[in-house]
Amino acid sequence: MLPPDKLDERLLGPSDAYDELQTLSDPGSLLSDLSHLAQPYSPPSHRLSMSPGSAQSEAPGLSFVAASLSLVKVSVGAGAMALPWATMQGGMASAPCLVLLALWNAYTAWLLLDCAPSGSFSDVTRLALGRPGVAALESSLLVVLMGVCISFQLQAATLLSSMLPIVPYPCCALLTGIALWPLLLQRTFHGVALLSAAALLALALGLAAVALYGIEAYGEPMLPARLKQWPSAPAFADFIGVAAFSFGYQVIVLPVRSAMRAPARAPAALAAASILVTLIYLAIGVGGAALFWRAGVKQLILLNIGPAAPVAKLVYGCSALVSILSVPLVFLPLVAIVKPLLLPPSASPLSDAAARTALLLLSTAAAASIRQFGLLAGFIGCLTGFYAQLLPPLVHLRLVAVREPNREKRIAKVGLDALLVVAGLVASVWPALTIAAQLASGGMGRADG
Repeated sequence: MLPPDKLDERLLGPSDAYDELQTLSDPGSLLSDLSHLAQPYSPPSHRLSMSPGSAQSEAPGLSFVAASLSLVKVSVGAGAMALPWATMQGGMASAPCLVLLALWNAYTAWLLLDCAPSGSFSDVTRLALGRPGVAALESSLLVVLMGVCISFQLQAATLLSSMLPIVPYPCCALLTGIALWPLLLQRTFHGVALLSAAALLALALGLAAVALYGIEAYGEPMLPARLKQWPSAPAFADFIGVAAFSFGYQVIVLPVRSAMRAPARAPAALAAASILVTLIYLAIGVGGAALFWRAGVKQLILLNIGPAAPVAKLVYGCSALVSILSVPLVFLPLVAIVKPLLLPPSASPLSDAAARTALLLLSTAAAASIRQFGLLAGFIGCLTGFYAQLLPPLVHLRLVAVREPNREKRIAKVGLDALLVVAGLVASVWPALTIAAQLASGGMGRADG
């Protein structure tokens, strides 16, 4: 594992916080979650985030609105494509649980703000849990970043397979790997902020095209009966996973605060971002389900545009291209973490290329084997629960709660943090095991909602 004193540079980069966060934007993921590409590389999530590295001299810091939008952009990403399907899976529990999960994520992000006046997620984790805590955080990021790479390739392969029905799906996944290989051998990427903006634009246009097609094909949205019924346990696990995949404030909330002109307003910016993201997700999830329940809501909502529709191939092709071009934005930070674990500092360029190729082969093989985009997004979402729901209250418990001088307040804080740690563990492990079982069995026929 990376030494703790080096991890922050990997996660957040060595440059000024404002400089790094000026152009935060969507994936995965997440994902990632995670923050941006800086020099040297630094891991993002299943959500695309970049910085041109030139804004520091132009402004003293982020305004309240810019900080709020940065938090929004780092959350809204590829997971939105699976939200309508997940909403169908969650039934009548979908909307209230989405709101509850949004509040939960906002609160755990606030707990990090309460832990220290400055620093990063890895800073406070190191203070609270030492080297083992930082190693656990780093390991979880590794797994999530690889999952996000796989999800992008899976999404691109699925769309290519719909465009080219005569080509077997595994061959489409292989094509994405071939297209990515020369891109992933490069050491730097210029214009990544532009690509990040293009991904957000493609996501918005794709969802708009799906909505217009649904209104034209099926008329006015109508709530399906399934949204008035309680879900089964496996279906509810699917919803929890995808919904968790669609949030991700924790890794960037501290650098956002450091980048703000008025850091004291960071909690308000977090609240504003959480409200906006929740409203966007409710509109996408419930709206998509209400439009396409008659035909079955696909795990990848873009596929609800029928292949025979005039705009289908254009939407599929553009979205597949954006998915492929988005992989390097997550892959480079992944390499930045994996490379020191596998190769010595003096490794030759050939060894570096071999390591990158091995990671790409692993991602391509996984994308060829897993055809359930929604289930994969849900599984990755469960893994993000470690640093989104479980780790923040544990860090807060060690740094703040047990040091509260007032006995009654200390008992209340310790109790609440301990309860959140247990809840985070349950909310991550149970859905992850349930979804893993579905993936192992081929999705149990749950491709449509």
